[in-house]
Amino acid sequence: MTKIVIADDESNILTLLEIMLRDLDATIFSAENGEEAVKLALNEKPDLIISDIVMPKMNGFEVCRQIRKNNDIENTPIILLSALGDEYNKLTGFEEGADDYIIKPFNVEDLKTRAQTLIEKYQAKQKSTTKTLNVSRETTSCTTGIPELDNNLKGGIPSGSNILVLGETGSGKSTFCRNFITTGLLNKEHSLIIAIDDDPKKTRDKLNEHPRINTEAYEKDNSLRFIDAYSWSSLTPNDKEKFSVSGTLELNQLGGIIADASNEIGQSIQAKTGGRRLIDSISSLLISFDLGSAQRFLNQIARTSAAFGDVTTLFVLEEGTVDETILNNVKYIMDGVIEFKKDNNIRYCRVSSMKWSSFDSSWIQLTN
Repeated sequence: MTKIVIADDESNILTLLEIMLRDLDATIFSAENGEEAVKLALNEKPDLIISDIVMPKMNGFEVCRQIRKNNDIENTPIILLSALGDEYNKLTGFEEGADDYIIKPFNVEDLKTRAQTLIEKYQAKQKSTTKTLNVSRETTSCTTGIPELDNNLKGGIPSGSNILVLGETGSGKSTFCRNFITTGLLNKEHSLIIAIDDDPKKTRDKLNEHPRINTEAYEKDNSLRFIDAYSWSSLTPNDKEKFSVSGTLELNQLGGIIADASNEIGQSIQAKTGGRRLIDSISSLLISFDLGSAQRFLNQIARTSAAFGDVTTLFVLEEGTVDETILNNVKYIMDGVIEFKKDNNIRYCRVSSMKWSSFDSSWIQLTN
């Protein structure tokens, strides 16, 4: 049974939320202040918490802080509702652990959609931790293309996870990501590549070096799509790509292009084909846009994973391009982090965190 805790000191907002959230076939628990909301969350172990910010006894930021400190409910998704729409309060919300931040007055259908997406993702992750060992590994994990890393992940990345790939330039991130996509294509998994820092033509050429990969054939049968945001960053417009950013890059425009390309390969709420996604670098986005906008964009991409049939997504970040605060904010969105390093011209990788499954954090030497 789905459970939702809602908190607001305005009775009319609580009533509205109770009515609209019934459409999600959920049991609703209402609180008129933050202190009561935390107690309800501890007792009921909800699938979602929706909280106002300005409340008596404990505000919404403190609610987030208390939830994230408790081991029993620390991963519960949280939506903050507030009339405080300035960037400072949005950033504070995300820094305290909110998964989404919606400004009042809100659109009812938009809030319901966001709530449903977070619930589906949370419930899918909860189920993945309780699956029995006799369930086939292919249905619960996503192989990386590196056997030793799969072993450290106890079989692979949990399907539907959002993984941050972190490391310095030349440490092996790009090779790993191409192997990740190649492995998926060979397993008949639909794949989307969002090219921001690498020319999509170069990526195609690299993928085609594998004797069993023909990107043109995969694109023709709607199992592979490229999005060209590289031409924007390189200032070299490209009219040959079907899905390409035109003019000045806007995150809303990029989000729309991603939605169109995803729909063609079945990564949608309707088709739910699942598969794999790669954003070859989020460094440019974090540098070019304010943190609040970039973090909301990444949140929007991440929360579609479960709704699209458990799409596993890699978000690549060049180490040293953002400060520690921004890095920690990005890590919080993710379900796990895989790190890469280079030492004496030898490349290594390891799983440094994984929210939803056990893992071995030891370093693995890469052979290519």
